[in-house]
Amino acid sequence: MEKRAISMMSGTSLDGIDIIMGEISGTGLETIVKVLYSATYSYDESLKNKIEDAISLDKSTSKLLCSLNYELAVAYSKCVFEFCDQFAIELKDIDFIACHGQTIYHISEDQQSFIQSSLQLGDGSVLANLTNTTVISNFRAADIAVGGQGAPLVPYADYLLFRDQHKTRLLQNIGGISNVTCISKNADIKDVFAFDNGPGNMMIDYAMKVLYNSPFDKEGAIAATGMLIQSMYDEILQHNYFKKLPPKSTGRETFGIDYTSSLLKKYKGFAKEDIITTLTHITAFTIAESYRRFISINIDEIIISGGGANNRTLLNLIQEYVKDVPVVTLESHGYSSDYKEALAFMILANETIHHNPSNVMQATGATRPVILGQVSYVLSELMK
Repeated sequence: MEKRAISMMSGTSLDGIDIIMGEISGTGLETIVKVLYSATYSYDESLKNKIEDAISLDKSTSKLLCSLNYELAVAYSKCVFEFCDQFAIELKDIDFIACHGQTIYHISEDQQSFIQSSLQLGDGSVLANLTNTTVISNFRAADIAVGGQGAPLVPYADYLLFRDQHKTRLLQNIGGISNVTCISKNADIKDVFAFDNGPGNMMIDYAMKVLYNSPFDKEGAIAATGMLIQSMYDEILQHNYFKKLPPKSTGRETFGIDYTSSLLKKYKGFAKEDIITTLTHITAFTIAESYRRFISINIDEIIISGGGANNRTLLNLIQEYVKDVPVVTLESHGYSSDYKEALAFMILANETIHHNPSNVMQATGATRPVILGQVSYVLSELMK
């Protein structure tokens, strides 16, 4: 039975709330999904500042986290109403909303007295009752409960949408963090594996904000003008994360403001454009190097999505580093690079409401399949 759904994604880059509306039917390999509308809404500046404070170990408080969990749900509901008004959508016709929530902190493995965990804020029950619509949220907890890292979760959707009998494909997403899904030709779900490569746009965007008072390097224009700072490049490549074996995941707690700020202070004597160029090289090289280190099969195609797909300099560098393997964007396959993660969580939410597992164990390290997400019902939905 076909369902109409809205899906929301606000990623680690904090560049806005992506929303799509589409029609989805079937489950697993029988899934058919069509995106009808899409839009992105910016965070209110004061709310964005609160998120950044919540992420910071120095500024975060329990009071802030408590409030922000509800504030984000309210903000998401306002975006849903605006989205429905913009595209003349009747919210009563929507069967469910998938909401990833805003990641505040991610602990990929036990650390001394802290256990493996992940925190996404934007309470599903609040959003459900504000919109009077069933909401599926908090997707990562179940995977972590069975020994997984709770990330990456997109590989399940990658498998459904991009498996091919004759090509081995890499689905490379470049958001705040970069992550890749490897789907060998004629793959079964058990053959799929994935991991976070390392920083995507996160370090570049923060450096652009500090050095140029700009949210990002549009089309990689600044990076195209600079020179590589070899000492900075070499220092970043020594980071322990790049030496870890998959399954592995990372986030702002590793490559966010604190780490990038320390680099900007250390290399402040260098030209601004050279810093942006070096950080762009880091993203491109660590992506390509992770393929060489962790993917042992021949690759036929690399499909780029996420905000990084709009950075021409970054794409050109990736192509240089991977040499003869064709690098294309998601648009060449009929999907939007900017809304791929929102689409993925619509697919995951659809599996959830059908009581189907959708974690890829080889990607997260989980010991068994689990049903992802928590479902928040509302009374009107139960009475239908």
